[in-house]
Amino acid sequence: MKLRTAIALSAFAALTAGTANADMIITGLVDGDQSGGNPKAIIVTATAAIADLTIYGIGSANNGGGSDGEEFTFAAGSAAAGDVFIIAGNTASFDFFNNNYTGTFTLLTNGAANINGDDAVELFMNGGVIDTYGDINVLGDGETWDYSDGYAVRTGGSAGAFVQANYNSNAFGLDGLDEATTISTLDNVFGLNIPEPGSLALLGLGGLALLRRRR
Repeated sequence: MKLRTAIALSAFAALTAGTANADMIITGLVDGDQSGGNPKAIIVTATAAIADLTIYGIGSANNGGGSDGEEFTFAAGSAAAGDVFIIAGNTASFDFFNNNYTGTFTLLTNGAANINGDDAVELFMNGGVIDTYGDINVLGDGETWDYSDGYAVRTGGSAGAFVQANYNSNAFGLDGLDEATTISTLDNVFGLNIPEPGSLALLGLGGLALLRRRR
């Protein structure tokens, strides 16, 4: 199911100008340290208008075992340049993003994003790999791209082979944090927009139900 909340990941806006040769890129990964090692997510961003999302998909290369191919394919639909998609790895991760942020992104859930911080990720277009985070043939523990109990955020570059200089990879950046600190840390990193406490009070239960509206 899709969820369209009302925020923008402004941190990625500057990237779209430099990625004209690809219409979607990997822009972030999350491997949290809450219960069950959540939240877990892969974040991708459209860098140009996409008429047919079904030609795109993702896959995670677990434990350095090489590519598992395209494990998740986007459902029919379109996207505008700058549209952000968060693929949560499980229900708990979906609920984490759904309940705590009010930004403009499309929230999806699929087991392909049930990643650990030592797993590489591939983005596919028409069945071929167009962007990669990490090394699919290497276990990421201790590597420069390790994001165990942490996160990685794209800071530049274009789609293609993995280049560490294009990412801020932060292993253990979420290690041992309580939920509130994890929420604020990911907001600072990805611009997810935490509602003001006063706004939540005004929203009440009815407003919270709107934030969870699916389409």
